[in-house]
Amino acid sequence: MSIRDVLQFGNPLLRESCGEVKDFEADEVLQAQEDLKDTLRDLQSAHNKGGGLAAPQIGSLLRIVYVNARGRSFHLCNPVIVEHSADTFEVWDFCFSARASFLAQVTRNRRIRVEYQDAAGQRHDETFEGYFSELLQHEIDHLDGRSE
Repeated sequence: MSIRDVLQFGNPLLRESCGEVKDFEADEVLQAQEDLKDTLRDLQSAHNKGGGLAAPQIGSLLRIVYVNARGRSFHLCNPVIVEHSADTFEVWDFCFSARASFLAQVTRNRRIRVEYQDAAGQRHDETFEGYFSELLQHEIDHLDGRSE
């Protein structure tokens, strides 16, 4: 098990744009995928909330997100939002990189289409709505250095 500390807002790494995953067999990539999974599951167990974690939150500047929510567990490598609905909604957003009780109200697109690769490098093109749309917009913001 590889549980990592989550970087908190103010850490300059959270403002960096992450690099694309190119070698899915590289030790650094495999370790980041494992650490994201173990760390998120540990945080969920301890706090009973949260659905995703992005690599920069654990100090890795790779474009990797791990999601474990509502019956789905999967890695998204190199995710890019390629389309979004004009329809938006307001949500109170929680982040493991903020103090535990901090919530911020944000506006998110109700539906997004994301192109990404899974942990093995297989390409996917998937549409997400509602909860998953908000969650992935939040995590992809982390990958783009837009997390504070």
